[in-house]
This record gives sequence, C-alpha cells and structure tokens, in this order.
Amino acid sequence: MKKVLLTVGILLGCHLVSAQAPEKMSYQAVMRNTGGQLLINQNIGVKVSVLQGSSSGTVVYSERLTGTTNTNGLVSLEIGTGTVLSGTFATINWASGNYYLKTETDPTGGTTYSIAGTSQLLSVPYAMYAKTSGSSGGGFTLPYTATVNNANNLFSITNDGDGTSLDGTNNTTTSSVAAVRGTVSNVAPGGFSSAVRGINNGTGGLGIGIWGSQAGSGWGVYGVTPTGLGVYGNSSGAGYGVYANSNTGTGLNATSTNGPAANISISNNANNNTVLTANTLGNGTVINVSTTGSGAGIVSNTGAGFGVHGITSAQSSAGVIADNNGAGEAVVGRNTSDIAGAVVGRNDGGGYGVHGFIGTNTSGSGIGVYGRVGVSGSKGRAGRFQNFNAANDRNTFEVESNSTGNIPDNTLGNVASFLSSNTNSVSAAVRGEVKSIFGNFGAAGIFGVSSGTGGFAGLFHASNATGNGNALVALTDGNGDAIRANAGKDGDAVEANVDGAGRAIYGWVPTFSLGKAAEFKNFNTSNTNDAMTVSTVGNGIAGNFKVDRTTGTSAAVKGEVNSQFANFGTAGIYGVSSGTGGYAGLFHASNPAGNGPAVIAIADGNGNGITANAGGSGDGVEATADGNGSAIYGWIPNFGTGRAGYFRNFNNANGQPVVHVTTTGTGSTLLINHQGPSGNIAVFQSAGANVARINKSGQAFFNGGTQNSGADLAEAFDVEGNISEYEMGDVLVISTSSDRAVEKSSKPYSFLVSGVYATKPGVLLTEESVDADISDKVPMGVIGVIPTKVCLEGGEIKRGDLLVTSSKAGVAMKADMKKVQIGQVLGKALQDYNQNEIGKIKVLVNIK
Repeated sequence: MKKVLLTVGILLGCHLVSAQAPEKMSYQAVMRNTGGQLLINQNIGVKVSVLQGSSSGTVVYSERLTGTTNTNGLVSLEIGTGTVLSGTFATINWASGNYYLKTETDPTGGTTYSIAGTSQLLSVPYAMYAKTSGSSGGGFTLPYTATVNNANNLFSITNDGDGTSLDGTNNTTTSSVAAVRGTVSNVAPGGFSSAVRGINNGTGGLGIGIWGSQAGSGWGVYGVTPTGLGVYGNSSGAGYGVYANSNTGTGLNATSTNGPAANISISNNANNNTVLTANTLGNGTVINVSTTGSGAGIVSNTGAGFGVHGITSAQSSAGVIADNNGAGEAVVGRNTSDIAGAVVGRNDGGGYGVHGFIGTNTSGSGIGVYGRVGVSGSKGRAGRFQNFNAANDRNTFEVESNSTGNIPDNTLGNVASFLSSNTNSVSAAVRGEVKSIFGNFGAAGIFGVSSGTGGFAGLFHASNATGNGNALVALTDGNGDAIRANAGKDGDAVEANVDGAGRAIYGWVPTFSLGKAAEFKNFNTSNTNDAMTVSTVGNGIAGNFKVDRTTGTSAAVKGEVNSQFANFGTAGIYGVSSGTGGYAGLFHASNPAGNGPAVIAIADGNGNGITANAGGSGDGVEATADGNGSAIYGWIPNFGTGRAGYFRNFNNANGQPVVHVTTTGTGSTLLINHQGPSGNIAVFQSAGANVARINKSGQAFFNGGTQNSGADLAEAFDVEGNISEYEMGDVLVISTSSDRAVEKSSKPYSFLVSGVYATKPGVLLTEESVDADISDKVPMGVIGVIPTKVCLEGGEIKRGDLLVTSSKAGVAMKADMKKVQIGQVLGKALQDYNQNEIGKIKVLVNIK
C-alpha cells in the first residue's frame, strides 16, 4: 500500500440564532502518495476526533467520514454529518478551553487508517459560541423586546464597507407582513413626523432617499390615507416633487373610483408656465385620451385664443390628428352658411389646401377624400374642380398614384376610375374625341402615356368572365390601318398573350377575301435576327402547321435555302435540341393504316441522303422497330450497284469493334442468308487478304487453325435409359441392346469400354445437322483429358497407371498389368487417388 501525504485546510461555518440550522465544519484535504503524485478520483475514508485541552487530550467527539477526491486530488467533507463514533457534536462547549482536531486517513476508503495528524482549532470555529448568547458576549435572545425612554438613537449600525448596514428579510407567505416596519404610535404626532425616513446626504444627482422595489406585479412604494396624501413629494428647488420612472411599464398611474383620477393646476395668476407638459423621445403617443362612455375625449374652452392649437414643423407629422376607430367621423365640420365652408383647407405655400390620405389601412376599402351627393334627396355635384385663371396652363385636375397595383377593378389599384353603373347603358365610361385634319403624334381621342420605366400607355380589360365582348375593338372606315404598332427600341411592337384556352393572336381570312391571314417580312438585309420566332415552355408544339385537306398535295411546312455553301446551319429546315433531352427533329407517320414513310431524304446530287453524326457518346443513328419490321433496312434496288450497308473505322487508336451485335432474346444474334447462285456466306480478311471463310455449303476454312476451350474430343451418342440417370465422369461402354448407343460400365476389365461422359468437350462431333436438338444425347469423350470417376477396387492409383472398368457402375479402377488385355484400357491416370469412396481424377482417355 502506498503511503498518503495530506494537505489539510479547515473551513468553518456557523449559524448564530437559528436553533434548527445544521452545526457543522467544512474539511478539505489534498491527497498525495509517497512519490508526491496526486490521488485522483479515489475513495477516501477519514476518522475525525475533537480533542480537548491538548493534542493528546480527551476525545469529546468522534465520527467517520467518506468521500472521493476530484481531478486535483482534493477531498471535501463536512464534520458533523458523518457516522458518529462517540460524543455529540452539538453539545461541545467551545468556550471551555482549547480544542484540537485529529484526523486518521485510509486512502482506500476503508477503516484501516494508515496516516494520522493533529492540529489545533483556532478562533474561527468558536464563532459557533455566539449561538449560546453567553453573558460574557453581551448577546440577546430572540424574540427580543425592550422599551426605553431615551432621546438618543437606541440602535445604530454603521458599515464602512460595501455591504448593507441593516437587512430585514421575511420568508412567509402571510398577507400584510413587513420585512422592516416603522410605526409612529402617537395619534397626534408633530409635523413631518415619519414612521420610516430615508436620508441621503449626497449632493449629486445619483442618490436616493427611499427606494422601494417589487420583483413581481405589486407596488414598489404604497401609501394609504383616508383624507390626506397617500404619497406626498415636494421639491423646494428646481427638482421634482414626485418623479415617476418605468423601464417597460407605466411611470405614473392615477386611478379613482368616484373623484377625479388626477388634478393638475397652477394656483398662481402670475405664473405663465404650462400647466401640463408631456413629451416623449420615442415614437409613441405623447397623450392618449380614451373614454368608454358618452363623454368627450377632450373638451377645450377658450376666450380669445384657440380651443385647440396644433403645431408641427415636420412634414411627416400633423398639428392636429383625429382618429376614427369605429363608425363615427374623425373630424366633422358643420355649416349652415351659404358662403362659407364647413371645412376649409387653405394653402399659402407650395403644399396642400386639403390633404386626404389613407394611412395604415391595407384592406383597400378606405377613401382619402370622399365627396358625395344624393343623401336625403339632396342635389348638386359630388365634386368640382375649376380654373378661374385663363393664363394658368396647369392641369385643372390631376390624379396621381404611386401604387404598384395592377388590378382592373374599378375600386382597386387605379389612379382614376370612371364607371357607368347601368347594365342597360350604351354610353362610354370615358369618351375622348379629337377633331383634327392632322395625324400628328398626340392628336388622339385618348392619349395614354407611360413615362416611367414600366407600365402601360393603355390597358383595356373585359373583366366579366362570362362576357363575350372584346377587350378592344379598333375600326377604321378609311384606308388606314385599324391598329398600327411601333416599338422604337428593343420592345415588341405587338405582344399578345392568352390566359385561357384561346389564341394569343388569331389571324383569319373570311370566305369572301383574298388576303393573307398573316405575313412576316424583314426588309433589312443586314438584320440577322429571325423574321419570326415561335417558342413554348409547355408540353405543346411551338408551331403547328397543317394542310387540312385530304386531297391536298402541298406541304404543311416548306423550308428552303438558296445558297452555294454547305455550312452548318445552312438548311431548308434546321431543328435544334438545346436541352438535355428532346429531339432536334421528329417525323411521325401517325396513321396505323398508312403506308407512307415517316421521313424521306433524297439527294439528287452526289451528297448523302442522310448524314448523321454523334459528337458525344451517343449513336450517329439509332433506329428501333416496335412491330415486326426491321430497325434498319438497307437495300439496293435491282438497278443499283452500291452496298446495302457499309461500316468503317478510320481511327487507328480506336479499340472499339466496328460492328457490335447483341440480343437478349431467344433468336439468333446474327443471321446471314445467302440466296445468290454463288459466292461465300462470309469472308474474313486481315490487311485485305482472306484468312477465313465459310462457303455457301457451310464448310469453314481457317488459315491459322482453330483453338477450342475444351480438353477432349467427344461425339454425341444415344444412351440406354433416361439421360437424367447419367453424370459427367461416368465410364461408358458400347450398348449391346441398341445401335450407336452407350451405357454405364458395370463389369471389370470390359472389352466394350468406349469413353467417358465429357465435362467440357473441345470439339463435339455428331451426325445430326446444325439445327438438330441433341440435348437427349451424352457427349462421350473418346480422346483427351477428361475428369473420370474412379475407386480403389484395383488398389491405390498413381500417376501413369492404366485404368480399366470396375464392378461399380460407371467407375474405373487401376488395372492389374498381369491381367489387362488389349481393348480393355480406358486411359492413363494423370492424378494420384487413395480415397475409400468414389471420386474423380483427370484421365488421359485413349482406348487401347
């Protein structure tokens, strides 16, 4: 066991007046082993004894404590909370003399104490003596009550530090309790007598005489009186009698049940100061007056002055503002005069005589200025604007809007709205007429101008979803154009769109006319833009052209280019697929009963009928057939001398096959049918010279010989019984029951031995044709290396041993050289074999 060195620090705490408070002392020790290393996160057992008189005095109290050291080797314990061994900690008479603390430590957490130490307890623990209120300490017992007749302060505490001189705390939940209470008990005290008085002798602006605070929703300071002043504040100088401040709540709140909530007045006739000043540095309301009864919010009476005088110097503000939050009117001017106005707005500057606007209402139902007539049978004009100055060239009436609305509703988003609200009316909502002999710019019945960077110079909207009327009808009885449009810069002369199923532009020629439905021409030879561009982002066709006549022979679309160049893009029809999918061209013969080809390409010159090129990893030509036809059908007519198909690779570094044919079906991957009177079925060349060929009768010729994957030569034979009873490696003999048939060997040293059921013959011979099914025949290997079934009936087999048939069906064995005869040898063993059961070894089969 390692010895432990202790570094001990004693911390003492006591409670002076609470009899129920725990009486204990804090004890800390740093644990190290004999090598000086800290004992980290280790259980520690300590026996503590309090000795009286000396370091070897009488034990008045003893207990056992346990704890765990931390990452710094420190253990923290509380003396007085352990397992008591003797004595009572609470009855120690600390005032009776000196005391010593003896500690005995077991670093393993047990009771085998290997280290002991004793130290004297100094003055700190003796603070616990104060709880006894000994006469020598001048203490007192709680609760404490005394009555003294003395003109001096009975209790005075002075703290020269930063702490509180006197702190009163009450922790109960009973109503109307007080942590600190001051009472003036005389019913007729002298003037300005106070139950509690706070004095701050500071002359600066930061001191506070009395500070009342409340952590919840109660009152910081609460004053109650039947007829006097609940809270009275007086300023003898330029300060405030009462100063109310709040960070987030209300600084001052005055309420009353029967009398006025607040009374603010100046009693001095010579005082010209403002009775009430209210201001704010924020954006809130300075004074907010509201009433839920029938009384007025504010009543102002004046003699020669103004009842209400509102002044502002900010454009965004107002001298007087009245709000209507219900069904009433914010401001009402009543007039019974025939010459004066009920409300007059006068402007002597550059502003407004009357300014009506909508502030924060976003519903769209508000009106800035509303003039109306017809109420109670009245007659007159709802509004009139008149210019009395003939020299005034300004507009008599202007309507302007900064709204971003684009709504054709007569109540929403418009600068001005004119409505003829009569369903039987044939009058126009707006009629503009100009009578002039000139066709100058601006001489128009209606002149609409869009002077911004957007907007429309004119907008016509047939808004009834069930209506059939046109949004715009333009008629001309002369020779001019019904509509003439010109775009001076990069915009479109005409832009038309459709939100429904109609057409954005519909050009048509009636039955009696010989004109064109549409014509698009470009007269500028240096203009490289398209004469017409058609595009769509939907799934429909960008341009649909149809000759809707069954006997018609004209083309739906004719594209022609007259050029001497064959450059890329110089084409009668140029189709481009610019996305990651789609087709640059698609031709579909959609009638299932039709016989016309989907596309015909004819070159009357020396060029190709079709040239296809794939610049990436795609195919130059991909052709598929969904029916019984051919995906690609190349043929030469009876008068042609060309090739039906020609495939070449001109890249010497290209290792890909020139032609790749794959099938996942059950048919042949490649079918070559020679129907001519002579010639070969196939010829294979290397560097222009023939190296292999198959003649018309199917005979093959190979200049370099052949190489097969198998290791033996086999021939297909019929078997006795069912083919499923035979396995690869079976030794076979000639059947004596059927012609050209074999069966499994069953007798030793058989002269009928003929071969072995081949596992993988390199060459399989048969008398059948190439199309015959020989799955019911066994490939019998007659010469070559063949895995063969063997046993130890003739003894262990060594490499080179001659093998013959055994008594086991289809199994060979080692031949006895003294017994073997010509015609009985199956072949020679190529592997050793010494297993008791039947197994397989490779055998060089060669019947002898």
